Amino acid sequence: MTASLGAFVALYGSGRPYLNRARLLGLIGCGLVMSVVAGVEAATVQGPWAGVVVAALIATLASFFCSALNIGPPGAYMFMLACAAGTSMYGQGPNIAQIAVLVAAGGAVSWTLHMLGVLWRPRGPECQAVANAALAVAEFIDNATQGQSDLPRHKAATSLHDAWRVLIAWQPAGNRSDLKLGQLQALSRELHGMFAAAVRAGSANRSLGPKASAEARDIRSRVAELPSEGAPAGRNERRSFFEPREMLATSFSWSVQPPRIALRVGAAALIAGSVGVLAGLGRSYWAAAAAVLILHQGLNWVRAMQRGLERTFGTILGLIVAAVLSWLHPHGIALVGCIVALQFAGQLFAVSNYAVAVFFFTPMALLMATAGSASTSDTDELLVARGLDTMIGCGVGLAVLLATYRTERAGDCSSTHFATNRQRSCDPSLSIELSRTGNHFSQRELAALRSVPNRVLLRLHRYR
Repeated sequence: MTASLGAFVALYGSGRPYLNRARLLGLIGCGLVMSVVAGVEAATVQGPWAGVVVAALIATLASFFCSALNIGPPGAYMFMLACAAGTSMYGQGPNIAQIAVLVAAGGAVSWTLHMLGVLWRPRGPECQAVANAALAVAEFIDNATQGQSDLPRHKAATSLHDAWRVLIAWQPAGNRSDLKLGQLQALSRELHGMFAAAVRAGSANRSLGPKASAEARDIRSRVAELPSEGAPAGRNERRSFFEPREMLATSFSWSVQPPRIALRVGAAALIAGSVGVLAGLGRSYWAAAAAVLILHQGLNWVRAMQRGLERTFGTILGLIVAAVLSWLHPHGIALVGCIVALQFAGQLFAVSNYAVAVFFFTPMALLMATAGSASTSDTDELLVARGLDTMIGCGVGLAVLLATYRTERAGDCSSTHFATNRQRSCDPSLSIELSRTGNHFSQRELAALRSVPNRVLLRLHRYR
Protein backbone atom coordinates (compact mmCIF):
# COMPACT_ATOMS: atom_id res chain seq x y z
CA MET A 1 0.00 0.00 0.00
CA THR A 2 2.93 2.36 0.62
CA ALA A 3 3.96 2.14 -3.04
CA SER A 4 0.46 3.27 -4.04
CA LEU A 5 1.28 6.71 -2.64
CA GLY A 6 3.88 7.09 -5.38
CA ALA A 7 1.29 5.96 -7.92
CA PHE A 8 -0.39 9.36 -7.47
CA VAL A 9 2.09 10.45 -10.16
CA ALA A 10 -0.28 8.92 -12.71
CA LEU A 11 -2.89 11.60 -11.96
CA TYR A 12 -0.71 14.40 -13.38
CA GLY A 13 0.51 15.44 -16.82
CA SER A 14 -2.16 13.95 -19.07
CA GLY A 15 -2.26 15.64 -22.46
CA ARG A 16 1.19 17.22 -22.16
CA PRO A 17 3.94 16.57 -24.74
CA TYR A 18 6.04 13.62 -23.68
CA LEU A 19 9.27 15.51 -22.99
CA ASN A 20 7.47 18.07 -20.84
CA ARG A 21 5.47 15.28 -19.20
CA ALA A 22 8.59 13.30 -18.35
CA ARG A 23 10.14 16.25 -16.52
CA LEU A 24 6.92 17.18 -14.74
CA LEU A 25 6.18 13.64 -13.55
CA GLY A 26 9.75 13.26 -12.32
CA LEU A 27 9.35 16.37 -10.17
CA ILE A 28 5.92 15.23 -8.97
CA GLY A 29 7.40 11.89 -7.93
CA CYS A 30 10.20 13.58 -5.98
CA GLY A 31 7.66 15.85 -4.29
CA LEU A 32 5.52 12.90 -3.24
CA VAL A 33 8.53 11.09 -1.78
CA MET A 34 9.51 14.17 0.24
CA SER A 35 5.90 14.65 1.41
CA VAL A 36 5.65 11.08 2.70
CA VAL A 37 9.07 11.26 4.35
CA ALA A 38 8.13 14.52 6.07
CA GLY A 39 4.94 12.91 7.36
CA VAL A 40 6.78 9.84 8.67
CA GLU A 41 9.30 12.07 10.45
CA ALA A 42 6.45 14.04 12.04
CA ALA A 43 4.92 10.76 13.26
CA THR A 44 8.06 10.08 15.32
CA VAL A 45 7.25 13.10 17.49
CA GLN A 46 5.00 12.44 20.47
CA GLY A 47 1.50 13.83 20.09
CA PRO A 48 -0.58 14.78 17.02
CA TRP A 49 0.42 18.43 16.74
CA ALA A 50 3.66 17.88 14.82
CA GLY A 51 1.72 15.99 12.15
CA VAL A 52 -0.82 18.79 11.83
CA VAL A 53 1.88 21.45 11.46
CA VAL A 54 3.93 19.46 8.94
CA ALA A 55 0.85 18.59 6.86
CA ALA A 56 -0.17 22.27 6.79
CA LEU A 57 3.35 23.28 5.73
CA ILE A 58 3.42 20.71 2.92
CA ALA A 59 -0.02 21.88 1.76
CA THR A 60 1.17 25.50 1.75
CA LEU A 61 4.33 24.82 -0.27
CA ALA A 62 2.59 22.47 -2.70
CA SER A 63 -0.23 24.97 -3.30
CA PHE A 64 2.23 27.74 -4.06
CA PHE A 65 4.34 25.76 -6.51
CA CYS A 66 1.39 24.07 -8.23
CA SER A 67 -0.35 27.42 -8.70
CA ALA A 68 2.79 29.28 -9.77
CA LEU A 69 3.77 26.62 -12.32
CA ASN A 70 0.21 25.91 -13.53
CA ILE A 71 0.51 22.20 -12.74
CA GLY A 72 -3.22 21.65 -13.05
CA PRO A 73 -5.52 19.16 -11.24
CA PRO A 74 -5.24 17.43 -8.85
CA GLY A 75 -2.64 20.02 -7.84
CA ALA A 76 -1.51 20.28 -4.24
CA TYR A 77 -4.16 17.94 -2.89
CA MET A 78 -2.24 14.71 -3.53
CA PHE A 79 0.90 16.05 -1.83
CA MET A 80 -1.23 16.80 1.21
CA LEU A 81 -2.70 13.29 1.16
CA ALA A 82 0.74 11.72 0.80
CA CYS A 83 2.04 13.69 3.79
CA ALA A 84 -1.07 12.85 5.80
CA ALA A 85 -0.61 9.17 5.04
CA GLY A 86 2.97 9.46 6.29
CA THR A 87 1.84 11.00 9.57
CA SER A 88 -0.28 7.88 10.21
CA MET A 89 2.76 5.57 9.96
CA TYR A 90 3.56 5.59 13.65
CA GLY A 91 6.85 4.04 14.75
CA GLN A 92 8.22 3.76 11.20
CA GLY A 93 11.10 6.21 11.69
CA PRO A 94 13.78 3.48 11.46
CA ASN A 95 12.26 2.28 8.16
CA ILE A 96 12.07 5.69 6.52
CA ALA A 97 14.57 4.78 3.79
CA GLN A 98 12.54 1.71 2.84
CA ILE A 99 9.34 3.77 2.78
CA ALA A 100 10.98 6.35 0.50
CA VAL A 101 12.13 3.61 -1.87
CA LEU A 102 8.65 2.08 -2.02
CA VAL A 103 7.02 5.43 -2.77
CA ALA A 104 9.67 6.17 -5.41
CA ALA A 105 9.08 2.73 -6.94
CA GLY A 106 5.35 3.40 -7.21
CA GLY A 107 6.12 6.72 -8.86
CA ALA A 108 8.58 5.09 -11.27
CA VAL A 109 5.96 2.55 -12.37
CA SER A 110 3.42 5.32 -12.97
CA TRP A 111 6.01 7.39 -14.84
CA THR A 112 6.81 4.43 -17.11
CA LEU A 113 3.17 3.68 -17.88
CA HIS A 114 2.50 7.38 -18.58
CA MET A 115 5.38 7.50 -21.06
CA LEU A 116 4.72 4.27 -23.00
CA GLY A 117 2.89 6.12 -25.77
CA VAL A 118 6.10 7.84 -26.87
CA LEU A 119 7.29 4.53 -28.33
CA TRP A 120 4.67 4.48 -31.11
CA ARG A 121 3.22 8.03 -31.20
CA PRO A 122 5.90 10.55 -30.18
CA ARG A 123 3.63 13.45 -31.21
CA GLY A 124 0.41 11.83 -30.02
CA PRO A 125 -0.56 14.55 -27.49
CA GLU A 126 0.06 17.29 -30.05
CA CYS A 127 -2.04 15.51 -32.70
CA GLN A 128 -4.87 14.91 -30.26
CA ALA A 129 -4.89 18.54 -29.12
CA VAL A 130 -5.17 19.85 -32.69
CA ALA A 131 -7.85 17.28 -33.59
CA ASN A 132 -9.91 18.28 -30.53
CA ALA A 133 -9.54 21.96 -31.40
CA ALA A 134 -10.63 21.34 -35.01
CA LEU A 135 -13.77 19.52 -33.92
CA ALA A 136 -14.61 22.21 -31.35
CA VAL A 137 -14.19 25.01 -33.93
CA ALA A 138 -16.37 23.13 -36.43
CA GLU A 139 -19.12 22.69 -33.82
CA PHE A 140 -18.88 26.37 -32.88
CA ILE A 141 -19.35 27.42 -36.51
CA ASP A 142 -22.30 25.04 -36.89
CA ASN A 143 -24.00 26.36 -33.74
CA ALA A 144 -23.28 29.98 -34.67
CA THR A 145 -25.28 29.37 -37.84
CA GLN A 146 -28.22 28.29 -35.67
CA GLY A 147 -27.84 31.24 -33.26
CA GLN A 148 -26.68 29.13 -30.29
CA SER A 149 -23.00 29.89 -29.90
CA ASP A 150 -22.12 30.79 -26.29
CA LEU A 151 -21.19 27.36 -24.93
CA PRO A 152 -19.66 26.09 -28.22
CA ARG A 153 -17.61 29.30 -28.45
CA HIS A 154 -16.29 28.75 -24.92
CA LYS A 155 -15.46 25.13 -25.73
CA ALA A 156 -13.70 26.12 -28.95
CA ALA A 157 -11.68 28.85 -27.24
CA THR A 158 -10.66 26.43 -24.48
CA SER A 159 -9.65 23.75 -27.00
CA LEU A 160 -7.61 26.25 -29.00
CA HIS A 161 -5.86 27.39 -25.84
CA ASP A 162 -5.11 23.78 -24.93
CA ALA A 163 -3.67 23.20 -28.39
CA TRP A 164 -1.52 26.33 -28.08
CA ARG A 165 -0.13 25.14 -24.75
CA VAL A 166 0.70 21.70 -26.15
CA LEU A 167 2.22 23.00 -29.40
CA ILE A 168 3.99 26.12 -28.08
CA ALA A 169 4.01 26.73 -24.35
CA TRP A 170 4.96 23.21 -23.27
CA GLN A 171 7.57 22.72 -25.98
CA PRO A 172 11.06 23.29 -24.53
CA ALA A 173 12.78 26.44 -25.78
CA GLY A 174 15.76 25.73 -28.04
CA ASN A 175 14.75 22.09 -28.49
CA ARG A 176 15.15 20.45 -31.89
CA SER A 177 11.89 20.74 -33.79
CA ASP A 178 10.60 18.47 -36.56
CA LEU A 179 8.43 18.85 -39.62
CA LYS A 180 5.42 17.20 -38.02
CA LEU A 181 5.39 19.68 -35.14
CA GLY A 182 5.68 22.53 -37.62
CA GLN A 183 2.76 21.16 -39.64
CA LEU A 184 0.63 20.85 -36.51
CA GLN A 185 1.46 24.43 -35.52
CA ALA A 186 0.43 25.60 -39.00
CA LEU A 187 -2.89 23.74 -38.73
CA SER A 188 -3.45 25.28 -35.31
CA ARG A 189 -2.92 28.75 -36.77
CA GLU A 190 -5.52 28.02 -39.43
CA LEU A 191 -7.99 27.04 -36.72
CA HIS A 192 -7.26 30.23 -34.79
CA GLY A 193 -7.98 32.21 -37.93
CA MET A 194 -11.25 30.37 -38.49
CA PHE A 195 -12.30 30.94 -34.92
CA ALA A 196 -11.48 34.65 -35.11
CA ALA A 197 -13.42 34.95 -38.38
CA ALA A 198 -16.40 33.17 -36.83
CA VAL A 199 -16.34 35.48 -33.80
CA ARG A 200 -16.19 38.57 -36.06
CA ALA A 201 -19.04 37.23 -38.17
CA GLY A 202 -21.11 36.60 -35.06
CA SER A 203 -20.49 40.15 -33.85
CA ALA A 204 -21.88 41.38 -37.17
CA ASN A 205 -24.89 39.02 -36.92
CA ARG A 206 -23.56 36.87 -39.76
CA SER A 207 -22.39 33.26 -39.96
CA LEU A 208 -19.64 31.59 -41.97
CA GLY A 209 -21.86 28.77 -43.15
CA PRO A 210 -21.30 25.04 -43.62
CA LYS A 211 -18.27 25.50 -45.89
CA ALA A 212 -16.16 26.89 -43.04
CA SER A 213 -17.30 24.08 -40.76
CA ALA A 214 -16.29 21.53 -43.38
CA GLU A 215 -12.85 23.16 -43.63
CA ALA A 216 -12.37 22.78 -39.86
CA ARG A 217 -13.33 19.12 -40.04
CA ASP A 218 -10.97 18.69 -42.97
CA ILE A 219 -8.14 19.93 -40.74
CA ARG A 220 -9.08 17.20 -38.26
CA SER A 221 -8.76 14.64 -41.04
CA ARG A 222 -5.42 16.07 -42.14
CA VAL A 223 -4.06 15.63 -38.62
CA ALA A 224 -4.74 11.89 -38.84
CA GLU A 225 -2.98 11.72 -42.22
CA LEU A 226 0.27 13.31 -41.07
CA PRO A 227 3.31 10.98 -41.16
CA SER A 228 3.99 9.13 -37.93
CA GLU A 229 7.58 10.40 -37.76
CA GLY A 230 8.81 13.86 -38.58
CA ALA A 231 12.16 14.71 -40.11
CA PRO A 232 14.39 17.13 -38.17
CA ALA A 233 13.79 20.77 -39.01
CA GLY A 234 16.57 22.50 -37.10
CA ARG A 235 16.53 24.05 -33.68
CA ASN A 236 13.56 25.99 -32.41
CA GLU A 237 15.12 29.14 -30.99
CA ARG A 238 11.81 30.92 -30.36
CA ARG A 239 10.93 31.52 -26.72
CA SER A 240 7.16 31.60 -26.71
CA PHE A 241 6.34 31.36 -23.02
CA PHE A 242 7.73 31.89 -19.57
CA GLU A 243 10.37 29.53 -18.25
CA PRO A 244 9.53 27.85 -14.91
CA ARG A 245 12.04 30.01 -13.04
CA GLU A 246 10.43 33.14 -14.49
CA MET A 247 6.97 31.93 -13.54
CA LEU A 248 8.18 31.38 -9.98
CA ALA A 249 9.93 34.75 -9.87
CA THR A 250 6.73 36.57 -10.84
CA SER A 251 4.62 34.67 -8.28
CA PHE A 252 5.93 36.20 -5.06
CA SER A 253 3.85 39.36 -5.30
CA TRP A 254 0.66 39.59 -3.24
CA SER A 255 -1.10 40.99 -6.33
CA VAL A 256 -1.06 37.56 -8.00
CA GLN A 257 -2.82 34.37 -6.95
CA PRO A 258 -0.11 31.86 -5.84
CA PRO A 259 0.87 33.44 -2.48
CA ARG A 260 -2.74 34.16 -1.56
CA ILE A 261 -3.80 30.60 -2.40
CA ALA A 262 -0.86 29.17 -0.44
CA LEU A 263 -1.57 31.22 2.68
CA ARG A 264 -5.28 30.41 2.58
CA VAL A 265 -4.53 26.72 2.19
CA GLY A 266 -1.94 26.73 4.98
CA ALA A 267 -4.21 28.58 7.41
CA ALA A 268 -7.23 26.38 6.64
CA ALA A 269 -5.21 23.15 6.91
CA LEU A 270 -3.74 24.23 10.25
CA ILE A 271 -7.11 25.31 11.67
CA ALA A 272 -9.01 22.26 10.41
CA GLY A 273 -6.33 19.86 11.65
CA SER A 274 -6.28 21.58 15.04
CA VAL A 275 -10.07 21.37 15.34
CA GLY A 276 -9.84 17.67 14.51
CA VAL A 277 -7.22 17.12 17.21
CA LEU A 278 -9.18 19.06 19.83
CA ALA A 279 -12.31 17.12 18.91
CA GLY A 280 -10.45 13.89 19.59
CA LEU A 281 -10.60 12.59 16.01
CA GLY A 282 -7.93 9.99 15.39
CA ARG A 283 -7.23 11.04 11.81
CA SER A 284 -7.43 14.79 11.97
CA TYR A 285 -5.46 15.07 8.73
CA TRP A 286 -8.67 14.18 6.87
CA ALA A 287 -10.18 17.45 8.07
CA ALA A 288 -7.10 19.32 6.85
CA ALA A 289 -7.26 17.50 3.51
CA ALA A 290 -10.91 18.49 3.02
CA ALA A 291 -10.02 22.13 3.70
CA VAL A 292 -7.14 21.96 1.21
CA LEU A 293 -9.45 20.51 -1.42
CA ILE A 294 -11.76 23.53 -1.15
CA LEU A 295 -9.01 26.12 -1.52
CA HIS A 296 -6.01 24.81 -3.45
CA GLN A 297 -7.37 25.65 -6.93
CA GLY A 298 -8.07 29.29 -6.10
CA LEU A 299 -11.80 29.02 -6.79
CA ASN A 300 -14.07 31.99 -6.19
CA TRP A 301 -16.72 31.95 -3.48
CA VAL A 302 -19.54 30.45 -5.57
CA ARG A 303 -17.43 27.66 -7.04
CA ALA A 304 -15.81 26.92 -3.68
CA MET A 305 -19.25 26.63 -2.08
CA GLN A 306 -20.31 24.26 -4.84
CA ARG A 307 -17.15 22.20 -4.36
CA GLY A 308 -17.76 22.01 -0.61
CA LEU A 309 -21.33 20.80 -1.05
CA GLU A 310 -20.26 18.23 -3.65
CA ARG A 311 -17.53 17.01 -1.34
CA THR A 312 -19.86 16.70 1.65
CA PHE A 313 -22.74 14.93 -0.07
CA GLY A 314 -20.42 12.73 -2.11
CA THR A 315 -18.62 11.67 1.06
CA ILE A 316 -21.83 10.90 2.94
CA LEU A 317 -23.11 8.68 0.12
CA GLY A 318 -19.68 7.10 -0.27
CA LEU A 319 -19.65 6.21 3.42
CA ILE A 320 -22.74 4.07 2.84
CA VAL A 321 -20.87 2.10 0.20
CA ALA A 322 -17.86 1.88 2.50
CA ALA A 323 -20.06 0.48 5.28
CA VAL A 324 -21.34 -2.26 2.95
CA LEU A 325 -17.81 -3.13 1.82
CA SER A 326 -16.55 -3.21 5.42
CA TRP A 327 -19.36 -5.65 6.26
CA LEU A 328 -18.26 -7.86 3.33
CA HIS A 329 -14.64 -7.45 4.50
CA PRO A 330 -12.81 -8.20 1.21
CA HIS A 331 -9.18 -9.25 1.45
CA GLY A 332 -6.36 -10.30 -0.82
CA ILE A 333 -7.15 -10.16 -4.54
CA ALA A 334 -10.74 -9.12 -3.83
CA LEU A 335 -9.53 -6.09 -1.84
CA VAL A 336 -7.14 -5.04 -4.60
CA GLY A 337 -9.91 -5.49 -7.19
CA CYS A 338 -12.31 -3.30 -5.21
CA ILE A 339 -9.72 -0.54 -4.83
CA VAL A 340 -8.83 -0.62 -8.53
CA ALA A 341 -12.50 -0.61 -9.60
CA LEU A 342 -13.36 2.31 -7.32
CA GLN A 343 -10.30 4.27 -8.45
CA PHE A 344 -11.20 3.68 -12.11
CA ALA A 345 -14.82 4.71 -11.60
CA GLY A 346 -13.79 7.82 -9.68
CA GLN A 347 -11.40 8.93 -12.41
CA LEU A 348 -14.17 8.61 -15.01
CA PHE A 349 -16.20 11.29 -13.21
CA ALA A 350 -13.37 13.39 -11.74
CA VAL A 351 -13.83 16.12 -14.36
CA SER A 352 -17.49 15.86 -15.35
CA ASN A 353 -19.14 15.34 -11.92
CA TYR A 354 -17.05 15.83 -8.80
CA ALA A 355 -19.74 14.64 -6.37
CA VAL A 356 -19.97 11.27 -8.15
CA ALA A 357 -16.17 11.03 -8.19
CA VAL A 358 -16.05 11.58 -4.41
CA PHE A 359 -18.76 8.94 -4.05
CA PHE A 360 -16.28 6.39 -5.45
CA PHE A 361 -13.09 7.81 -3.93
CA THR A 362 -14.41 7.78 -0.36
CA PRO A 363 -14.85 3.98 -0.02
CA MET A 364 -11.58 3.49 -1.89
CA ALA A 365 -9.66 5.60 0.66
CA LEU A 366 -11.35 3.85 3.57
CA LEU A 367 -10.55 0.42 2.17
CA MET A 368 -6.90 1.43 1.93
CA ALA A 369 -6.97 2.84 5.47
CA THR A 370 -8.60 -0.26 7.01
CA ALA A 371 -6.82 -2.88 4.91
CA GLY A 372 -4.96 -4.26 7.92
CA SER A 373 -7.79 -3.99 10.45
CA ALA A 374 -9.93 -6.98 11.41
CA SER A 375 -12.08 -5.10 13.92
CA THR A 376 -15.58 -4.06 12.82
CA SER A 377 -15.83 -1.52 15.64
CA ASP A 378 -12.66 0.20 14.46
CA THR A 379 -14.12 0.41 10.96
CA ASP A 380 -17.39 1.86 12.25
CA GLU A 381 -15.52 4.52 14.21
CA LEU A 382 -13.50 5.28 11.10
CA LEU A 383 -16.66 5.81 9.04
CA VAL A 384 -18.09 8.25 11.57
CA ALA A 385 -14.77 10.06 11.90
CA ARG A 386 -14.48 10.43 8.13
CA GLY A 387 -17.88 12.09 7.92
CA LEU A 388 -17.08 14.49 10.76
CA ASP A 389 -13.64 15.30 9.32
CA THR A 390 -15.13 16.13 5.94
CA MET A 391 -17.74 18.48 7.39
CA ILE A 392 -15.13 20.17 9.62
CA GLY A 393 -12.66 20.59 6.77
CA CYS A 394 -15.20 21.93 4.28
CA GLY A 395 -16.62 24.32 6.88
CA VAL A 396 -13.19 25.65 7.85
CA GLY A 397 -12.14 25.99 4.21
CA LEU A 398 -15.20 28.04 3.32
CA ALA A 399 -14.83 30.14 6.47
CA VAL A 400 -11.20 30.98 5.64
CA LEU A 401 -12.14 31.85 2.07
CA LEU A 402 -14.99 34.08 3.25
CA ALA A 403 -12.72 35.84 5.75
CA THR A 404 -10.00 36.56 3.17
CA TYR A 405 -12.06 36.90 0.03
CA ARG A 406 -11.68 40.13 -1.89
CA THR A 407 -14.07 40.91 -4.70
CA GLU A 408 -11.90 41.30 -7.78
CA ARG A 409 -14.59 40.88 -10.45
CA ALA A 410 -12.91 39.28 -13.43
CA GLY A 411 -9.79 38.67 -11.35
CA ASP A 412 -11.62 36.18 -9.10
CA CYS A 413 -10.87 33.32 -11.47
CA SER A 414 -7.17 32.48 -11.34
CA SER A 415 -6.97 31.64 -15.03
CA THR A 416 -8.52 34.99 -16.03
CA HIS A 417 -6.21 36.85 -13.66
CA PHE A 418 -3.15 35.07 -15.07
CA ALA A 419 -4.11 35.47 -18.72
CA THR A 420 -5.02 39.14 -18.39
CA ASN A 421 -1.79 40.00 -16.57
CA ARG A 422 0.23 38.21 -19.24
CA GLN A 423 -1.69 39.96 -22.03
CA ARG A 424 -1.31 43.31 -20.28
CA SER A 425 2.44 42.80 -20.06
CA CYS A 426 2.59 41.97 -23.78
CA ASP A 427 0.39 44.82 -25.02
CA PRO A 428 -0.11 47.97 -22.90
CA SER A 429 -2.83 49.13 -25.30
CA LEU A 430 -5.03 46.29 -24.05
CA SER A 431 -4.50 47.11 -20.37
CA ILE A 432 -7.74 46.98 -18.42
CA GLU A 433 -7.90 47.64 -14.72
CA LEU A 434 -9.76 44.71 -13.18
CA SER A 435 -9.41 45.55 -9.51
CA ARG A 436 -11.99 48.31 -9.45
CA THR A 437 -14.68 48.43 -6.83
CA GLY A 438 -18.37 48.55 -7.62
CA ASN A 439 -21.03 46.08 -8.57
CA HIS A 440 -20.67 45.90 -12.37
CA PHE A 441 -18.44 46.83 -15.26
CA SER A 442 -19.77 49.45 -17.59
CA GLN A 443 -20.90 48.39 -21.05
CA ARG A 444 -17.80 49.97 -22.54
CA GLU A 445 -15.52 48.01 -20.22
CA LEU A 446 -17.33 44.76 -20.96
CA ALA A 447 -16.94 45.40 -24.69
CA ALA A 448 -13.22 46.05 -24.16
CA LEU A 449 -12.87 42.82 -22.19
CA ARG A 450 -14.59 40.83 -24.91
CA SER A 451 -12.33 42.37 -27.56
CA VAL A 452 -9.16 41.09 -25.90
CA PRO A 453 -9.47 37.45 -27.02
CA ASN A 454 -10.42 38.46 -30.56
CA ARG A 455 -7.41 40.74 -30.94
CA VAL A 456 -5.10 38.15 -29.45
CA LEU A 457 -6.41 35.51 -31.85
CA LEU A 458 -5.87 37.82 -34.81
CA ARG A 459 -2.25 38.32 -33.74
CA LEU A 460 -1.80 34.56 -33.38
CA HIS A 461 -3.24 34.11 -36.89
CA ARG A 462 -0.63 36.50 -38.30
CA TYR A 463 2.11 34.89 -36.23
CA ARG A 464 4.59 32.78 -38.23
